[in-house]
Amino acid sequence: MRSAERRKASRDYPVASRDSMMRRAEECARVTGQSLDEAAVVVVEDLERAAAALSTRTAPLVPACGVLVAAAGLLLKAESSDGIADIFLGFAVLFAVVGLSFLTRAHFIYAGRRTIGLSPTFGDIAFARDRLVRKYACTYRGGWLAGIGLACLILGILVGVRITLGTG
Repeated sequence: MRSAERRKASRDYPVASRDSMMRRAEECARVTGQSLDEAAVVVVEDLERAAAALSTRTAPLVPACGVLVAAAGLLLKAESSDGIADIFLGFAVLFAVVGLSFLTRAHFIYAGRRTIGLSPTFGDIAFARDRLVRKYACTYRGGWLAGIGLACLILGILVGVRITLGTG
């Protein structure tokens, strides 16, 4: 079941297939006359750059989830007479914390050569690709959960605010 989940996950994210990356390295080795390990350098470095770009794009979501948790937590602690607003705020905290955990995990997943400091090998292509897919999956899940948490916070605020219209 685990391999079926990985195959499905690899189809959902913008990462080329393992076979196409391996073919790219083999083609480069054939054309340039290099060994497979020497030709794998280009592919692994592309994967490392993609992982770094993903971390850079999603890094602001981590403190944003912290702010979301703090805001929802403060509103939960405030005296509220509406139970529905408290439910939405509770869900906001829950979704933001779970989203934060996925985003933090995605931020720290390393996607690159197995041994840092050594030149990449042909076997590092599959390793780096699988890690990049895992990094995309955690980022995707964390972003959605943070968005749901923000929506719950907004609904909790809207439901909990009492507006009275009166003359005079």
